[in-house]
Amino acid sequence: MTVGRGQMSDTEINDPRISRVHCLLQVDNGNLLLRDNQSTGGTLLAGERVDQRQLKGGDVFQIGDSQIRYRLGRHQEATTLGPTAQLAGVAAARPDAAPLHQLVGETLGIYRLDKIISAGNSGMVFLATNVQDQTRAAVKVQAPDLANSDEQKDRFVRAMKTMLPIRHPNIVPLLHAGKNGPYCWAAMEYIDGENLTKVIERIGIEGMLDWREAWRAAVHIARALQEAAEHKIIHRNVTPTNILRRRSDKVSLLGDLMLAKALEGTHAQQVTRPGQLLGDVPYMSPERTREGSVVDCRSDLYGLGATLYALLSGRPPFESDSLPDLICKVRSDKPAQPKEFQLAIDDKFQDCVMQLLAKRPEDRFATAADLLRDLERIGRYNNLKTE
Repeated sequence: MTVGRGQMSDTEINDPRISRVHCLLQVDNGNLLLRDNQSTGGTLLAGERVDQRQLKGGDVFQIGDSQIRYRLGRHQEATTLGPTAQLAGVAAARPDAAPLHQLVGETLGIYRLDKIISAGNSGMVFLATNVQDQTRAAVKVQAPDLANSDEQKDRFVRAMKTMLPIRHPNIVPLLHAGKNGPYCWAAMEYIDGENLTKVIERIGIEGMLDWREAWRAAVHIARALQEAAEHKIIHRNVTPTNILRRRSDKVSLLGDLMLAKALEGTHAQQVTRPGQLLGDVPYMSPERTREGSVVDCRSDLYGLGATLYALLSGRPPFESDSLPDLICKVRSDKPAQPKEFQLAIDDKFQDCVMQLLAKRPEDRFATAADLLRDLERIGRYNNLKTE
């Protein structure tokens, strides 16, 4: 029996954190074996991630946010429960970590988590207080299923150590990082402002953002990506949500760079396999929607291009109510020219954005440095300044 949320499984469980075919149940010599199918989030039994384990009557295993109980004989109770349901009759399988939203009020390292700022596939960001000096910070707690083994947790901490010295005016600074039990966390400087998702939402209501402001954001994030490239870091998820605009001076800063570093290597491939597309699909490069495709810095440039397009038009390059249709558009369709939404956009800047959105990576800018040179030429031609 195949267990998952996709049409190829025998169950089609409605849980977005479950892979399409998450795990298998097989009878072998009268014993029931539970086998993980290289799922994204793993299969947990008694809070431990397992590849294969024999089940006994009454055992409860967890996939995604759902718990499934194995009972011998005929039984009419529901065996698949959501994250807030309680298992009646047997002790519930207790995952290694409580849901992240329950961490409000807890302390990780020297940071007390005061309230939730945002949440996404890779974790949750909290407004926190440094209990030693009472300063504010933004603490991102990584989703526990992205670090289920001690090896992965140790690699996370090693990656954080390499990120701590990096300082750039357009990258959100990393202050501290660590692991507490099942939780890997990173404390970043708190930026008083808003992410570009909020800016785009406001554009859709109040009217278009002056293209010069979009150009300014482009220069800032191109500089951040150029710095990342010097440290051989691919962000993998450049979206409006991960770009902050500081309130005081309107400077744009790239966030979540430390998570990108932590996910480099084999685990980075694991978390983007089919079953859980990370990030916002409208801002994904076409190659990121295909299994096994090479993802490099040009994928980050596409994400920046899609973000700029949304800043200019108030909407991403492609929209659809159907995920398969949306992915098809990202792979095949050409977006409308930004000037259809805002006539005042400089032609050269429009051409720059459209080149960033090229379907083939080789048709985009080769590096962030190349993009930055083009943006600077546009700025000189229009007498623009980034400061």
